[in-house]
Amino acid sequence: MATFKVEVLKVEILDHPDADALEIAQVRGYQSIVRKGQFQTGDLAAYIPEQAIVPEWVLRRLNLWDDEKGKGKLAGKQGNRVKPVKLRGVMSQGLLYPLEVIHHAFEHAFEDQTDWLLQAHDELEYTVTEGEDVTELLGITKWEPPIPTQMAGEVVNIYGKTLKYDIENIKNYPNIAQALIDLQIPVSITEKLHGTWCCIGIYPESIHEEIPYERVLITSKGLSGKGLAFKDNEVNVNNLYMRMFKTLFPDYDTFRLLKGSVSAFSGPMFFLGEIFGKGVQDLTYGLNDVQFRVFDIYEGNPSQGDYLTPFVVREFIEAMELPFHTVPSLYEGPLTWDIVREYTDGKDTVTGSHMREGIVIRTLEQEYRNADIGRVILKSVSDDYLNRKNGTEYN
Repeated sequence: MATFKVEVLKVEILDHPDADALEIAQVRGYQSIVRKGQFQTGDLAAYIPEQAIVPEWVLRRLNLWDDEKGKGKLAGKQGNRVKPVKLRGVMSQGLLYPLEVIHHAFEHAFEDQTDWLLQAHDELEYTVTEGEDVTELLGITKWEPPIPTQMAGEVVNIYGKTLKYDIENIKNYPNIAQALIDLQIPVSITEKLHGTWCCIGIYPESIHEEIPYERVLITSKGLSGKGLAFKDNEVNVNNLYMRMFKTLFPDYDTFRLLKGSVSAFSGPMFFLGEIFGKGVQDLTYGLNDVQFRVFDIYEGNPSQGDYLTPFVVREFIEAMELPFHTVPSLYEGPLTWDIVREYTDGKDTVTGSHMREGIVIRTLEQEYRNADIGRVILKSVSDDYLNRKNGTEYN
């Protein structure tokens, strides 16, 4: 999930196909299973998304606290983590926290005023409006999985030299997907691989003595967002990201191939990809080792450059004969909701050994921008993937 927040949103109520006492609450592109009659279409509610850690008082209010066990009824050791589940055959992705509604009737007014009140962690009630972020008012935090030893290591601060990167969920922005459909904007759909995000950034000249060849950034998504990169030292010899880089470029002579491939550009170049396979996540793709596949290339200084188009990414990697491939390409052309559903689910296309995590949707050309998220890139995640047992989500 890219943007984590508990937001006040409008609810649409749908019938549950297999449970008389339950209903489906549609919130943007998400759905949450609720008790029948608990909400009405048009109500506002605070939507608590997956990966949320919910405090005890909220769990009690939602009837999700077990007094006998002294813990919540959700996922995790404390039963307080929101995780997608199937309830009577329908996926429920998130919780709805109810608000109190107060109607004010004013004499000679054209419309009555409606206030929505949220009971917060300080036991006070606050007037809230649609779209408001109430994460702090409810005391909700985001769950962060522990970092495995092989993904940790010594880092160096090179703030301003790294990228911040994330992909918004299509269920958060169904209006953007609908705009692509209505305007018939051509898109590229690639498979979303279940591994760990890795960036190999190449600068034309030296920027720090503790990174490879004084100019190569090797970093993870979480570290990159904080301006950090892994040091090239003995402590990090078993670090997954550094091992992958040294496998691809075992010495300076092989690195010259990558260095030479970016020499035509005046600024730095960042190869963004996924490390996946044995020992990375719970889905191993039937591999006995790990692989690195690129899904994006950014050219230029952070916040001043731009991403190459999907076509140029593929052509660049092939033409320069670089020692890695791109992620699997599944579709190019106009978008429809049927196409989103068709490619989101199914088997992976790397080895066909297990379920697909999902897809990533990009516009084929970069000229199309959105006022809310800028560059249009969205992910659609498979329900089977979300509902799998003992899944890992290391960043």
